[in-house]
Amino acid sequence: MRLKTRELIAFALISIPLAMGGLPLSIYLIPYYTSELGISLASIGIIILLTRVTDVITDPLIGTLSDATPDRFGRRGIWIIFGLPVMGFSTIAVFNPPEQVSHLYLFVSVALLYLGWTLISIPLSAWAAELSPDYHERSRITGARSVAMSTGLLVVMSMPLVLNYLVGQGFTSLAPAQTGSLQPMLRIVAWAALGCLFVFGPLLLFVVPHAKFSKKSSINLREALILVWNNKPFMRLLAAGVTNHVGWYCISTLYVFFLSRYLGATTQEWSALLVVYFLCGMIGTPLIVRLASKVNKHKLMASLSLYMIAVFCTVLLMAPGQWKYYIFIQIFCGLVANVGNVLVPSMAADVIDLDTLDSGQQRGTLFMALWGTADKIALAVAAGVTLSFLQFLGFDPSTENDLQGLKALQYTYTLIPIFFLSWSAWIIWNFPITKEYQEELRARISSEQLRVES
Repeated sequence: MRLKTRELIAFALISIPLAMGGLPLSIYLIPYYTSELGISLASIGIIILLTRVTDVITDPLIGTLSDATPDRFGRRGIWIIFGLPVMGFSTIAVFNPPEQVSHLYLFVSVALLYLGWTLISIPLSAWAAELSPDYHERSRITGARSVAMSTGLLVVMSMPLVLNYLVGQGFTSLAPAQTGSLQPMLRIVAWAALGCLFVFGPLLLFVVPHAKFSKKSSINLREALILVWNNKPFMRLLAAGVTNHVGWYCISTLYVFFLSRYLGATTQEWSALLVVYFLCGMIGTPLIVRLASKVNKHKLMASLSLYMIAVFCTVLLMAPGQWKYYIFIQIFCGLVANVGNVLVPSMAADVIDLDTLDSGQQRGTLFMALWGTADKIALAVAAGVTLSFLQFLGFDPSTENDLQGLKALQYTYTLIPIFFLSWSAWIIWNFPITKEYQEELRARISSEQLRVES
């Protein structure tokens, strides 16, 4: 089955506010609350850790509950309806706080934002897997979501450049109360994300077709987790996806350090480079989808990971202060930036087919929830590995570093991502679910459903 263009667009658009709400949280939350609102670095670190712990618990729980929701209520849509106001108003709370903000306020607002994001994104990912049984159409669906996500990221990353331009043109009301304040930008992003959620959410629910199931999942969470663990293709895909994302997260964790300290780029310069990167990501996503329609997805993922490694090796040849040359790295890396976002969820949908055939139940949301949990672990691993390695090698972010410290930053920024991306390519190369095998699975599922109905 091939989705109509309007259905595909309606399904993808909700990812724009998801990206707008998620990216500021990961990039701007710490400097905003520490530098401008007076929350200590240690306190905010503990708060984020505690909210992540609760998020890891809620992901598989919501996945299991969504799979058990009766069809007459819209198994995926009903959870998204709950998530829209939770994420929308918590985004406002996080990025437009009162002047005297408490630790409890920050914890509750961030926890609710994560919860709202989970309520929308986890059922949405399972819904994507259920929209079509076709091997290649699934890549088209995840590709559209990736383009929308890149659009949201692009809006956020270009906001400092846009506001700086507008203030220079005389729109002084947009200028921050204190130089360098993030508050005006974050307030605009938060309200824009809220508006997009309440426009694109109903569009998603009323335009996109809902999947029909012969029976709901009746298995409890513990039993479901055991069966998922025994799904070897899923565990292989999970390992490949996590190592791939750790590699990319290592790059993003040290991006500002490397661009500003090693390459000497200003805030405006590295922001502009990020805009170039996300623009290339939007251009490259349709190319990835087209390539995925010609070859097996796992071979393409491995090949593009090797391509990324070859491109990123050139960073080792760059001397300090040569930030202008980095634009070529941004272009060539940006073109394949969404490979994991496109191909891994598409392959996850194929893996869910195997579980459906074995169990006779639809547990797509649980699989996507576990993937979301693993992605959060990947982010934590990337930050822990890279920052610990930097400290071990003698790089000090609080002072000017000598050539030895700068080289430590360069090697950490390149070699650790290369290691994880290579590991991911090796794991996924012999992934067992090919196009032919997936078509066989769908045929067997259809015949089994016909047998049960008759």
